[in-house]
Amino acid sequence: MSPVLFLLLAGALGLLTGAVVFLFRQLVTTKDARIEELETERDYYRTASLLERTMPSELEPHALPPGYTALAVTQPAAKAPEPSKFVYYSLFIQAAISIIVVIGSFVIILAPIEESGANEVAYQLLSFVLGVWLGRGVDYSINKFGK
Repeated sequence: MSPVLFLLLAGALGLLTGAVVFLFRQLVTTKDARIEELETERDYYRTASLLERTMPSELEPHALPPGYTALAVTQPAAKAPEPSKFVYYSLFIQAAISIIVVIGSFVIILAPIEESGANEVAYQLLSFVLGVWLGRGVDYSINKFGK
């Protein structure tokens, strides 16, 4: 296998992985934004209905007593504490092991090997590593952009 072909395959895999991670991140971000819109709308109508229940017989939202608002006021979320250095070290070790597994799997897949099941193992290892890192990407985006 030539180095150019290997670099093209690795680049294509990186491009596809980046695209999938980006799409998952966009999916989670869009979902969270929509949920926040729905919660704000729910709070608005909940507040309006609670205030309307205490009013005599006027059913118009513009007839709220002075000083009252039907809009929901959201509190800013508290910042999460910074992770310790152990978290970064373990993530680095996992990334290094994953890179070694990916490179080794590509070597096994592209090498001319007899039918011994090695290619199947390599495919499953690639699927596992990709799944682990996609899961980490979704967890990161939920913790970073979610609630």
